Amino acid sequence: MLQLNPDTLSSLNWQLKTKARSLGFGRRLYYLNEPGPYWLKTQLADSSSSVWQQVQQGFQHELEFYRAYQHAGLQCLLPAWIIQQPVKIAYDTFQQALILPDFPAYFDGTPETLSILEIQQYLLRVLEPLIELQELGYFHADLKREHFVHDQGRVYLIDFEQVHSLSESVIKEMNATPRYMAPELFHGKPKSLQSEVYALGIIFYEWLSGQRLQAASYEDWAYIHCQRFKLELPTGLKAFQKLLEGMLCRQQQNRLADFKVVKYCLMTEIE
Repeated sequence: MLQLNPDTLSSLNWQLKTKARSLGFGRRLYYLNEPGPYWLKTQLADSSSSVWQQVQQGFQHELEFYRAYQHAGLQCLLPAWIIQQPVKIAYDTFQQALILPDFPAYFDGTPETLSILEIQQYLLRVLEPLIELQELGYFHADLKREHFVHDQGRVYLIDFEQVHSLSESVIKEMNATPRYMAPELFHGKPKSLQSEVYALGIIFYEWLSGQRLQAASYEDWAYIHCQRFKLELPTGLKAFQKLLEGMLCRQQQNRLADFKVVKYCLMTEIE
């Protein structure tokens, strides 16, 4: 375990891993191999840039969520260390940070060597943290393949910058990855549990089929999700066809309602 004091953190061999675009918005992501591996996520001080402020709000939102629930024993959350005092790493000085263990991505494996029953169990493990979050009164609001990690048989979610309360009906900012956007989001409707179900359906589809959806622009993604996408699974995986049809229904009112319903269908409809 890391010793959480500024002097110790500053002396460790952190490597900057932030993408070039995010650097300009004050986001910093550092990686530590030994001891570790760990990720350190932080945000530099305010700027007049509206995008910078939006990125900073996302980081603060995630910190608040971890502060509220990090000791609640939730399966959806990685064990986290929150830094709330000035720290300097390399040339950056920041006031707070989030440190998380580096666990493997859950969907990096393939279903090719798994039986139908093993795939069913594999997907059920994904639903556990999502149902836990739903029962807590939230949804992640930014589901994507890389936001699922695992360790010792448990699946965790990462990146809670957009986590949203189910009791709030409107999300002011539409921050979504077009690859995973439900059709109604392209028409200006707010994110919901059903748009989350759609996003998970895309994740399941790409993992099961071994194919990534391709588009060159936002408009192309809208065309794919709203009109063109045709669900076709490999012959040996047709057992999951009905489940994905329910998750990826274009009409929101006809889509599976939430992750508990997805779990029920996965447990009862797969033979």
